[in-house]
Order: sequence, then C-alpha cells, then structure tokens
Amino acid sequence: MRRVLFFFMLTVLTLSLVACDGEGSKNVKANTISSATLTEREEALLSGTADQSFVFDFNAGDQYKEVAVWVEKYESGKLVKKLTRMSTEIKNTGTIVFSTAKINEENNQTRFSISVHSNEATATGLSSETMKDDDLGMVLGSNPSESISIKDKSIVLASIGYPSGEEGISDLSTDFYSDMGSHMDELKNYDVVYLLRCTFK
Repeated sequence: MRRVLFFFMLTVLTLSLVACDGEGSKNVKANTISSATLTEREEALLSGTADQSFVFDFNAGDQYKEVAVWVEKYESGKLVKKLTRMSTEIKNTGTIVFSTAKINEENNQTRFSISVHSNEATATGLSSETMKDDDLGMVLGSNPSESISIKDKSIVLASIGYPSGEEGISDLSTDFYSDMGSHMDELKNYDVVYLLRCTFK
C-alpha cells in the first residue's frame, strides 16, 4: 500500500511540475537537454516529497524517439551496480525528474525514482538503496552546461556523492560532466557516488 501511495504522489508531483511550466521544455534548443528553471511553487512541491531532486527539460526534435535513464553506483571509483534503469518513448519535448526520499530512517533505506514526461504521458522507475548515514557529508552536483547536446552519447546529468578523506567537500568537475571517460579518476575521491545518466535513441 505504501508503494502504491508513493507512486501516486510521484505521478501527481511530476504532472504538477509539467503543468506549472508547460513551456519549459519547448523553450530548450533542439537536440539538447538542460537543468530546468523551477518556480517557487515547483520547488515547494519537490521539497515536500523528496530529500534531493533534479529536474531537466529536453528537446529531442523529430530525430529521437526514445530515452533511456538510469543511475550508476560507484564505490571508490569502481562501478558496482545500476539502479532504476528505464526506457520510454518520447515525442519532441519533455521533462526528466530524478528524486530520492528516505523511506526507513533506522536503516537509511532510500527510494530512488526517475520520471519521464513527454507527449502527455509519464513513465516512472523506482528502486531502493541503503545510503550512507552522512547527510552533512553528501555532495550534490548537476551538469553545469546550460545546453547539453544529446547527439550520439551517454550523458551524465547529476551526481550524489560521499567524498573520502578530509580534504573538503567538492562536486565533480565540469570536465567530468562533459567527458566522463577521460576523468574517471575523480570518482576515486569518493567512497560512494551515484550518477544519473541518460541516452537518447
């Protein structure tokens, strides 16, 4: 019952975000994706249902008909598993919402959710993960590019990380988001990193 209620709330939230700013993804340049600019109302809706959240608008034009979105988990720089992988059909423009919400305080069980809204339809993927009990040491990051090309590549959209050592807390570099393959060493500075990634087909 709790899972059904969460799924219902997530769907309502996604639809509300899209309804609040229906023109958002239409204003994005063709064949690009970028962080969405949220209104105060949209931010309030997200903060009421999620601990962390990231929202992206895309414009796939007529060339791309499907988007795949997933979360990768790295430990000390090594990929250990993929979470919440989903693929869905899209038409022209749309919105991707990634959020986390703690569902069990005692064992730090957290629900990861990804929603894709396009062509008046919403697809959602859910999974659970036991995260570190260190909210103060958590580093959130989002791809800093204002207009990310979606052409023929896998994109890093966002990250949630727990740095190792005591050198200070910092996000992954701009270079990492633009060329992950050449900057994999950055992941070794974290005990755990979750990366939100996508590809358009």
